[in-house]
Amino acid sequence: MKLKFAAVSAFALVLAACSQQEEPTPVYITPDYDKYGTPSCPAGTDLATTEAGQTVCNPTAQ
Repeated sequence: MKLKFAAVSAFALVLAACSQQEEPTPVYITPDYDKYGTPSCPAGTDLATTEAGQTVCNPTAQ
């Protein structure tokens, strides 16, 4: 019985390790807008546009 349990546990462990991992969701910062509607981002970020067309501040690579 213990051998059967160990085999099932090992199979479950291998199956869990091979399961598809979820892609991380990027975190963006909302830009600040001046009175003319011009967006600006804080230091360490760049102005970018997402695939959905939103204007965001994207952190720069260090």
